Amino acid sequence: MTYSLDTILQLENTPEFNKLDQQFNAFNPFKVLRVAKYEIRHSNVLAWLFDPNENHRLDSIFLRKVLMNLITKADNENKIDTFDYLSFAHASLSDVIVHREWSKQGIGAIDLLIEIPTLNLILFIENKVHSTESVGQLDRYLTSVTEYYPERNVLPVFLTLSGDAPSHEAYWMLTYEDVLSIITHELELNQATIADNIHDFLSYYVALLEERLVDDEATMETALQLYQDYTSAIHLLYANANPAKQKQIELRQAVKMLATFDEATKHHLRLIYNRKRQTIDYIFKTGGNIIPQAFLEFVSEQNITTYSAHSRVPHFVMDDWLPSLQHMHRLKRYWLNYGLIIWFERKGSKRLKLYVEVGPISYLERLKILEALEAKDISFLKSGKQEGKKFTRIYTETTDVSNWTNTATVKDAMNTLLDAPAFRSFSATVTAVLEDLYTINV
Repeated sequence: MTYSLDTILQLENTPEFNKLDQQFNAFNPFKVLRVAKYEIRHSNVLAWLFDPNENHRLDSIFLRKVLMNLITKADNENKIDTFDYLSFAHASLSDVIVHREWSKQGIGAIDLLIEIPTLNLILFIENKVHSTESVGQLDRYLTSVTEYYPERNVLPVFLTLSGDAPSHEAYWMLTYEDVLSIITHELELNQATIADNIHDFLSYYVALLEERLVDDEATMETALQLYQDYTSAIHLLYANANPAKQKQIELRQAVKMLATFDEATKHHLRLIYNRKRQTIDYIFKTGGNIIPQAFLEFVSEQNITTYSAHSRVPHFVMDDWLPSLQHMHRLKRYWLNYGLIIWFERKGSKRLKLYVEVGPISYLERLKILEALEAKDISFLKSGKQEGKKFTRIYTETTDVSNWTNTATVKDAMNTLLDAPAFRSFSATVTAVLEDLYTINV
């Protein structure tokens, strides 16, 4: 790769780069306050929304929706029987007390703790935006809360950006994608009744979350193309401004080049980077995300024809399933619009997980499929067959990934999960069940 300062000027003058930069620098008061980077500021917004007595005039809508989301979320299905969850839908929540940075007995501060007397419930949330949990942290928090509220039911929640699983099995999972969905739905549903200033405030917060969570394919493709066309410029700007990241493999050549620059040149590079920081960071992160590239190599090797190389959760269906899936009720806004889906997801720093799920097709069709799979010894949570359930996971497996910066390593991990005898046997069973259910006799 050739490194030249001219490429930096070329990058800055491209219409695509400037359009992307304009998009990232649209005014948002949350960006001005740097809310995106700090858990404490996200927690402040959430505490405000959770409190029905606050000035948003939304009553207990947000708290109730979060409780219902926790109950219906597939990741939490094995925990719901411990609560009288039907009362979550109708009980009055006007007596709620919301605590920020709750702490007793010197165990550290819990981000959010919510007393809900009418449900005899303590809901507390450990909020992880960028940081990770410390050793024993979740256990200490749970012990402290249960000891302080011995007569209450305790619902501990682990809230993350990317759906990372908590180390403690008692914690329920919640993601900022869930939060985004709840707020967006309420803004759409109650636009006429929400005060204009509250609507504007929440819309800005939604925009902030969408920027961090939602993969706009057009934006991602633009960033990928800019990364491919101007890799050397992106690497020079990023490496010069981020000394702590200079050991990353992809930056080694840029670091060598920077060593030949004088301080005045490095200063100019920092000024350019600081003006376009968010845009350059996004291009570097998107271009350096090897999951889509590894997935594309994986589907090519496996001869999979129906897929989406999503940057975070690449997904597909087995070709053997397709003839039957074509006869199934097609869905809107669900993955590839089929009633069954398989996807990969990175879990933490060392694991890749494979999921298979039956999606939100009609209840009778779901029940027919699930009972047929169950008869073939495919196991899943019993609640998956309940009316009203939309998502039922019928297979999960994980494997280690030793190096997330190496495309071949990630691709091999994907192959390991798909080629495992357990998955191949499972897939063959699914194929047989689908053929039995959807074969049309001529």
